[in-house]
Amino acid sequence: MDAAFEDFAQSIASCPTLTEIGDAFRSEIARHGFISSACRAFVPTTRGEDFKVLFRNWPKGWAQTADQRGSSARNFMIAEARQRMTPFTWLEAQQTRRMTAADHETMEGVTSYGLRNGFIQPVHGPGGYFALVSIATREREVDLHPRWRMSLQMLSLCAHERASSLAGIGKSVVTGETLTTRELECLRWVANGKADCDIADILSISATTVKFHVDGARRKLGARTRAQAIARLVLSGLY
Repeated sequence: MDAAFEDFAQSIASCPTLTEIGDAFRSEIARHGFISSACRAFVPTTRGEDFKVLFRNWPKGWAQTADQRGSSARNFMIAEARQRMTPFTWLEAQQTRRMTAADHETMEGVTSYGLRNGFIQPVHGPGGYFALVSIATREREVDLHPRWRMSLQMLSLCAHERASSLAGIGKSVVTGETLTTRELECLRWVANGKADCDIADILSISATTVKFHVDGARRKLGARTRAQAIARLVLSGLY
């Protein structure tokens, strides 16, 4: 496994386009019995979450159907991946989730194109960044003992790392780096439960000035409320 992964890592590192990354990844997972794959990212920006397809090798009909329904960016597998740190299969998700009618419709749509099970690797990053690498197979029962599960995890993370780097995603993730020192200072005090008047006393400035800096930080973080701004500050690792 180590030698195979090393060869794949070297190969993927030299891929100059997202399409070639997807092709290399598809070829590699075929050795494990998987026939379809995708890497999708949700990048937080000041305008909200920006959805990006980094690469996708789905059956043509399903890709078109998913895009028309909007399920490329919204389905229960994506929702499940947002709540998990470790990889999981489609069947594992269905066994632990209270499935809705929409969830069952999604699965019926996928299986109609011959895909019966899959493996999903969640990726969580700074500033609320989220991505997932998903692969699918025609087989319902998948042999994923720890060795193979770890292999697929490593392959997926390697493909995502190269794809996100090539797409320049790391540079666009919203963090608090654009905040001024005073904006960051005021927002941190807000996160500590201090009112504007308290912060004003601590920093020897007026409460109006405190509000000005907090509002500035909130806008830069793309947050509608102070609570949301604090959450994004925490996610960025600056609190």
